[in-house]
Amino acid sequence: MKVSLVVSVFNEQEVLPLFWKEIQKVGTNWDIEALEVVWVNDGSNDGSLSFVQSILKESHATDKWSHQSIEFSRNFGHEAAMIAGIDYATGDVVVCLDADLQHPPELLPAMLQKHLDGYDIVTMSRKSRTDKRLMQKASALFYRFLNALSDFHFEQNASDFFLISARVADILRKNFRERNRFLRGYVQALGFDKTSLSYDAGTRGAGQSKYHLSSLFSLAVVAIFSFSRKPLYAAMTMSAFFFLFTLGLGGYSFWVYLFGDTPPPGYTSIILFLSVSFTMLFFVLAVLSMYIGKGVEEMQERPIYLVKERLSSKIQNQA
Repeated sequence: MKVSLVVSVFNEQEVLPLFWKEIQKVGTNWDIEALEVVWVNDGSNDGSLSFVQSILKESHATDKWSHQSIEFSRNFGHEAAMIAGIDYATGDVVVCLDADLQHPPELLPAMLQKHLDGYDIVTMSRKSRTDKRLMQKASALFYRFLNALSDFHFEQNASDFFLISARVADILRKNFRERNRFLRGYVQALGFDKTSLSYDAGTRGAGQSKYHLSSLFSLAVVAIFSFSRKPLYAAMTMSAFFFLFTLGLGGYSFWVYLFGDTPPPGYTSIILFLSVSFTMLFFVLAVLSMYIGKGVEEMQERPIYLVKERLSSKIQNQA
C-alpha cells in the first residue's frame, strides 16, 4: 500500500523542521510499502519553499520515500491547497493534514488501520483545542448553525485532518470542482463507509496561526451557501409575512378611515412601515446577491489554483 500525505504550507518555515521530524519518526516505524509526501506551497513568501526543496534533494537515495513539491503562482487559500494535493497524489490512500503540528502525525497509523478495517473515509474530530476561547465558541456556533440550515448533519468539530481512499480521491478530482468549496463537508457528504476518530489538538509547533475569526466567517458563508438553500426559503417566508403584514395594515387603515372616529396616526405609522419594509427588502436582496454571486463565480469556470512549478524527488518533472 502506498500512502500519500498532503501537506498545505503557507509561511511555515519555523515549524516545518519540527513537522518533518515528526513525519520521519512516524514513517520509519510505519508498516507500509511506500510513503509519498505532497508539499503544496500556497504562495509562501518566507523560506518554506527552500526547506521543502532541500528535502526533495536529500530523498533521492531512499526507495521508500518520495516527495512532490507543488508551488502555486500566488496564495489561493487552504482549500485550494488541499484539493491540489489530492489532484497530484498517487497513493492508494490520501491523508490531508496541516504542517503546524495541530494535526498530530502520530495518529496516522491509527487512521490507516481504520482504512484497513474497511473504511473509505476517516474523519478526525477535535475533542479539545488550545486556541482562543472566542475561536472555540465561534467554531461550535458555526457547526450548530450549519447543521440547523443544512439537510445533511455535519460532525461537530470536524477538521481538515482526514483520510480518504483512492476511489474517493478520484471522485474529488473529477467532481465537486466548485470554486467556493468546503472540502471537509464534501468528504462527509460523499457517503461510502465512514468512521471518525477524536484527537486533542495541540499547540502550534512554532510560528503564528494564519487562521483568524474572519477566516472562519468566510468559511461559514461558503459552507452555508454550498450545502443549504434554506436562506432562500427564509427570504421567501419573510417576504410572504411582510406581504400579509402590509395587507393587514392597509386594511386596518382603510377601516379606520371609513368607520373610525379619528384617522390613524400618520407619521409614526409611515416611519415604522418604511423601516420594516426596507429592512426586509435589503435582507432578501442580500441573500439573493450571495447566491447569484456564487453562481456567477462557478459559471466563469476560473481555475481553482495555478501551479507555478512542480518538482518530484522520483520522476524529476516540472510543470
